[in-house]
Amino acid sequence: MKKHLNICYLLFFLLIVSAYSQNHKYELWKTPSFFRGFNLLPGSNLKLIDYQDLKATGANLAQLGIDGFDYVDPPYEVNTDAITATDSMVKHCKTVGLYYTLTVRSGPGRRDVYFESVGEPKSTIWKNATEQEKYAQMLKEIVERYKDDSLFVGIGLIVEPNPLFENILLLNAKMMKDALDKDSIDFKAINQLFIDKIRNADTTIPIIIQNFKYSCPEFFAIVDTFSDKYYLYEFHSYRPIGYASNNTPNSVTYPGKFISINDLTEIYFDKNVLKKNVFYFVDSIQKATGKPIFLGEFGILYEQGGGPLFLNDMYEICMEEGWHFAIWDFRSDRGSDAWDYEKKSPEYWQTVLNMFKITGAEDNQYIVRDNIVIYPNPAVNYIH
Repeated sequence: MKKHLNICYLLFFLLIVSAYSQNHKYELWKTPSFFRGFNLLPGSNLKLIDYQDLKATGANLAQLGIDGFDYVDPPYEVNTDAITATDSMVKHCKTVGLYYTLTVRSGPGRRDVYFESVGEPKSTIWKNATEQEKYAQMLKEIVERYKDDSLFVGIGLIVEPNPLFENILLLNAKMMKDALDKDSIDFKAINQLFIDKIRNADTTIPIIIQNFKYSCPEFFAIVDTFSDKYYLYEFHSYRPIGYASNNTPNSVTYPGKFISINDLTEIYFDKNVLKKNVFYFVDSIQKATGKPIFLGEFGILYEQGGGPLFLNDMYEICMEEGWHFAIWDFRSDRGSDAWDYEKKSPEYWQTVLNMFKITGAEDNQYIVRDNIVIYPNPAVNYIH
């Protein structure tokens, strides 16, 4: 009997070792729609209770939008405030048991895209080799700091990269590619530099790569591929702009007619158009590369007609496509209901909460306890 027990223990140990040897963190990304959560920002000054409330929704991911650990401008000194803020956010995630990604919003030569959009000087990293190298080194140091944490499941290289920010006429992917080539900006080489530098710190941490111009879905028509085994693609979607980002509450209705970026004309938007038109190129790159897809930001600014239906359609598309997702955002305290579903009408918050429920067939897919994930359940051949 004792001999049989020893064999069982050995087999279980080998099973665990085998699972982790396959890169456990990346395996979670390969599990369809496993990660579902919210974006969080350091400026929101959220406390432990907020992270506890976030976990109580059923979400399992916090997308932490962090400031770089080095300042934007020369001499690129260490940003100790950013390190302290990130450490605090990570500590809260660890306390409540939330997986987290670190998506980097700034660093040497790269100003936060939000501050660029409100008139601050534009980023200079795109054609500055010194800044690119310093930014890559900063990413390496960030990964080194958190790589041993089992809850740290991905590093986002750069949030909403927009090398040609001032050119508002770059409406489609071909125009963007032509302009980048004309300006001698090799964004693939920049990203590959970042990836290679990170791999000097950690050979397996999932690397999250965003696309051009607010990481919009239509620019996946010119997305790059990279020399790495463990990367995934992230995109953001506030399409249709006239609806999701409308500054006037209760002024528009979904489904309805809005300007389409892909068509440069007004079309009727519903779930089918979102899936087949807006997300066409995202779906194509997923099928072509087999890489996981992460809808890293989406939502609705203010209450509008059909708002809960719009949010639910976005959620259903993610589930149908197997995409992971993070809602923008959680308790930023803007003094209104902007992007804040807890402050909107009750049906908005209930729609969001429904996104994190695991019901029906899903109950048999995963067992999650204390950061240990076992799937599939029940098992037929293999268990992870």
